[in-house]
Formats: sequence, structure tokens, C-alpha cells
Amino acid sequence: MRARAMGSKTERVKEVLKLLTEQFGIKELPFRLEERGKGRFYAFTCNFEGSHHRGIYFGTLERGGFRLSIDGAALAGGLATKNVVELSDEEAELWMRGEDIEIEGIRGYVILKWRNFFIGCGRGEGEKIKNFVAKNRRIS
Repeated sequence: MRARAMGSKTERVKEVLKLLTEQFGIKELPFRLEERGKGRFYAFTCNFEGSHHRGIYFGTLERGGFRLSIDGAALAGGLATKNVVELSDEEAELWMRGEDIEIEGIRGYVILKWRNFFIGCGRGEGEKIKNFVAKNRRIS
């Protein structure tokens, strides 16, 4: 469920930056964020004022926090100091197939790491981590 954030786009970017600090311990981003409709945020490393360049989809502002995209997790994972869950080879394969991961005790959004790769963001529900990998990005 998407959040219907009130306020200006600048205020919502500040809200996302605050959530990134609270959820993942990220203090600062080496790129700028911009909201591009319905709570979807994109990352930019340079200024494309007046262009139609969309940047990299970074994540979505949800009711329960900020959910990183796969690319957002890859960009932010190395900056995170908390809520990073390391997966085994078997768990990572299940994740990339679009399956939830059975891990108990985790609540809220987490960044998933396999070996040296950040492979996505899921939401811990106490008994499992819910998968958000889009069908077109899953392995078969």
C-alpha cells in the first residue's frame, strides 16, 4: 500500500532521507533524490534540469516506510549500517525467483545482500521476508 504523503516534493524528499537514516542507518547520499509521481523516487548524480531523463528508480514511499528498488538497494546498500540481511546461495536464488524468504524475527524493511551484491529490499513480517522482485526481473 502506497502512502499518500502530504506537503511539497522537497518535504517528501526530506522525509525519505529521514526514513533512510532510521531504517538503514544511511546518513548521507552521494546523489540527489527527486520524486517523480505517486511516491516514486529517482536518483540523479547530475543536474538534468529541463530534460526528460528519469534517473534511476530508487524506491517508493510506503505506509510502513521506504521500500528500495533493486537498483536502490544496490546504490544504498554499501552506505547502510543496519538492517542488512545476508543471504545464503540458496536463499538468494529463492529470492531472485520471486519467493519470500523464511527468516524469523525480522520486522520492517531490510536490504538483502548476497556475497558482495545487494540484491533487493524486502519487508520482514516476523516469520518471513516478503519479496518485491518484479516478475520481469525474476530468474526462472
